[in-house]
Amino acid sequence: MTTNHNDDPAISVIIPTYNEEKRIEKTLISVRNQKCEIPYETIVVDGQSLDNTVKISEQYAKTYISPKKGKVNQLNYVTPKTKGNLILFLDADTLISPDFLSYIHELFIKDDDLFACSARFKYYDGIALNFSLGSKNFTLTNYFFQNSFVHTWYFFKTLYGYPELSGSNIVVRRKIYQKVGGFKEPPNSLGIDKVFSDSILFLTKKMNKGKIKTLNFISVLTSGRHLTVERSIKRLNQYNNQKEIYSNLAMKLHDI
Repeated sequence: MTTNHNDDPAISVIIPTYNEEKRIEKTLISVRNQKCEIPYETIVVDGQSLDNTVKISEQYAKTYISPKKGKVNQLNYVTPKTKGNLILFLDADTLISPDFLSYIHELFIKDDDLFACSARFKYYDGIALNFSLGSKNFTLTNYFFQNSFVHTWYFFKTLYGYPELSGSNIVVRRKIYQKVGGFKEPPNSLGIDKVFSDSILFLTKKMNKGKIKTLNFISVLTSGRHLTVERSIKRLNQYNNQKEIYSNLAMKLHDI
């Protein structure tokens, strides 16, 4: 189906952008090409881009320009303007498969205890090999070793009780987004998604119910343009040196 803003959407797909004219069209096409019966809406919230991002996005989705720049400001500004009970926060350089929304919707329908989830993400540079084994679909890219490390990292975090949502794609129930107070501004923009993920994790502990999951059998493709050793080391050092700040931000929850 195509996106229908006249229906009451079950899912709101929110895509923050800033100077993404080279990538946003492919992402929006992947959202438009969903094979599902459920109504959904696609919203782009732009951070005052200086290129043709807005012009392109307006061809595919309702587009807002945030009065303030920055991912936190953009997402918190536009989310109240959307309607879906489920919200997918999708990066502008991330592609989803045609069955993504229907798969996600079914998960949340079947499991009332699921607060939020992320699909596995795979770095790619525009080239990907898709194949099937039985009923499962798999994708290989030329970032095989990097992707294997990332998947192992998320697997063990989940195993030891500290699951973490991926910034490239986060699906959350609207009421949970509201209870944690939306996104919060960390000391550095690299930690936006981590603080949001930890906020939901703290909420599950406070309520003594709910869970977040990293999904194993569905994945998204996200650009490897920022994938550098220096950036990864910077992120790990940042989390370690300022972990108390991150923790305090995540624990600032709305009253239940």
